[in-house]
Amino acid sequence: MPDALRKPDEPIKGTNPKPPKDRDDQDFLMKARKRLSRVITDESGMRQEAVDDLKFKAGKQWPEGIKAQRSAEDRPCLTINKMKTFVHQITNSQRENRPAINVSPVGDKGDPELAKAFRGLIRHIERESDADVAYDTGFDNAVSNGWGYWRVLTEYEDEDGFDQVIRIVRIRNPFTVYLDPDRKMPDGSDAKWGFVTEMIPREEFKQKYPDADDYASVLEGGIGEDHRDWCTPTQIRIAEYFVIETEMRTLVALSSGFQGWEDELDPAIKEQITAGTMKVERKRESPCSTVKWYTITGREIIEEQEWAGKYIPIVECMGDEIDIEGKVNKSGIIRDAKDSQRMYNYHATAETEVVALAPKAPYIMEEGQVEGHEGRWKQANRKSYPYLLYKGTNVNGVMAPPPQRQQPGGPPTGIVQAKQGAAQDMQATTGLRFDGTKEERMADESGVAIDRLQQMGNIGSYHYIDNLGRSLKFTGRVLLDLIPKIYDTKRTLTILREDSSEERVVFDPHQQKPYEKRKGADGKEVKSFNPKLGRYEVTVTIGPSFATKRVEASRGMLEFGKFFPAAAPMIADLVAKNQDWPEAEQLATRLAKALPPGMADIDDSDLSPQVKAMLQGLKQQLEQANQEKQQLMLQINSQDKDRAIAQDKIDKDYEAKLLKIAADSENNMRTHMASQLREIREMITVQKPPPEKSGEEKPKPNGKAGEPQ
Repeated sequence: MPDALRKPDEPIKGTNPKPPKDRDDQDFLMKARKRLSRVITDESGMRQEAVDDLKFKAGKQWPEGIKAQRSAEDRPCLTINKMKTFVHQITNSQRENRPAINVSPVGDKGDPELAKAFRGLIRHIERESDADVAYDTGFDNAVSNGWGYWRVLTEYEDEDGFDQVIRIVRIRNPFTVYLDPDRKMPDGSDAKWGFVTEMIPREEFKQKYPDADDYASVLEGGIGEDHRDWCTPTQIRIAEYFVIETEMRTLVALSSGFQGWEDELDPAIKEQITAGTMKVERKRESPCSTVKWYTITGREIIEEQEWAGKYIPIVECMGDEIDIEGKVNKSGIIRDAKDSQRMYNYHATAETEVVALAPKAPYIMEEGQVEGHEGRWKQANRKSYPYLLYKGTNVNGVMAPPPQRQQPGGPPTGIVQAKQGAAQDMQATTGLRFDGTKEERMADESGVAIDRLQQMGNIGSYHYIDNLGRSLKFTGRVLLDLIPKIYDTKRTLTILREDSSEERVVFDPHQQKPYEKRKGADGKEVKSFNPKLGRYEVTVTIGPSFATKRVEASRGMLEFGKFFPAAAPMIADLVAKNQDWPEAEQLATRLAKALPPGMADIDDSDLSPQVKAMLQGLKQQLEQANQEKQQLMLQINSQDKDRAIAQDKIDKDYEAKLLKIAADSENNMRTHMASQLREIREMITVQKPPPEKSGEEKPKPNGKAGEPQ
């Protein structure tokens, strides 16, 4: 079965293998036939032009009548096909700088680590699906004919398992998809229904579906108007039919804080509401959408089931869009460049024709000058002779000049100029500048001027890249909606980091937290996520890939090292890490070991359990030593504090004692001196002689009167 039409692997949640009893299948199929007929009618003109664009890109650029006429006249019809080059300038630029899907948390319930896990899982889904092929095919169709598609599917992870995985699949032929013509968004996200169809031979149809109606009765009576788009005498159309069905449900908010659907409430809670012990605080009617997935022909429903997501999993990538009085016309880069390409082909053919029909350059000479050498001169236009002999002739006494070659005229200047004008017209209509040859470049263009012109060309076609970014954003929303529903059991998954390195994580929908770390079976620490918790939004980054960023980072570091040589040793490991040559990682590791302590961080996420255990033991020992050191420091500090207090007390006691001694000494001295003074006074009082009478001579002790004592 082609890539555009894939059969569901199994009923995913909510499968309804039998049609509802209240549904009339014939009314359902009649509505489907009318919808397909409406799309075919509305888009028939646009699709015909798109088919002509693709044929023109493939090289069918001459009108059939002119080509047949020139062939009958044996005249050339050259095709210098530049359309592929213009298309490739846009598509290859996109391949060089691929847009990337990013996931960001929204609100206080979103977790940044879970957002990183979603990004990593989406990268892994893209790698396992070869999603770049799907994106490139859809984008090439958008640039060439105006629109393209890819789709999201689910399939079994293993042949002997029940776990499903998500895959992104390309749709090679965009004309097999018919989406709701009332959609407004360029990515097709608001489509209410859509078909993915294929026409298969009747024999193949009978082999695949032996019990299905083969339209025999319709053919016997002639193909009716109602079935004209669904069968031909040799083929039958099979269609995947996606329909979004909406029903109104009542959303309630209870006094207990619970918020949910009224028809899903537990019977016990309903009894409490009836009894009045619990109140309904708020309620409102809300539309609830479900995507139904059918496989049908125009006469019966072959298969049906409910799609797990809330979006129709078909993503549209658009080129140019013009809405004229409500009628949408889509086109690519080829549509407006056709006439200038035809002019270029015509002028190039005319130039070639003029040159081809021009005669060989003849020789002009006097009669008889080649007499005797006729053989060499007849072959002079085919062979390269080192010299040619001629016979001199005398005309009226004057020697005739030697034979001379007469050069034919070149192509007319008007044709050359017209061809150059056609080339410029192609550049103007496409918005791209193609500098493939020296003739198409100005002689005085500098490098800066060329870069500016290239930038102008990128601006002229950037809307194609921007439309691709919108389509990738919708793809991310489809994946983000499907992941919690498909990966709904505890599983170990592989995610990709930004540098394409792998990481094993656990998705556990019963986990209480959106993110936590656990011990794995092998002893390693693994990250565990609950994809059902929190809200997340999708963004798209358009710019250089990680590999391009790494090259630019390496170049920038080298330039930085030239201007700041002192920093070169400190960034040498990073420069080596960003190189593409072998053993770059080992060199970066060696250079990192030479860095000063504290500058290099060790990433132990990929170490073996034994090495991790050893490092953990060393870490614990270091932490224990640090704790002991802190305790000793506390003790030392405490002892120092006690010693200081004791010393202060001793000093104060000593000072008090000294003061007491000084005071006692002073008191004792004062007492002693007072006693001595009293004694002296007493002595003086006892030894003092009585007062002498006037006129009497005082007696002299121990001597005679008048002698000195």
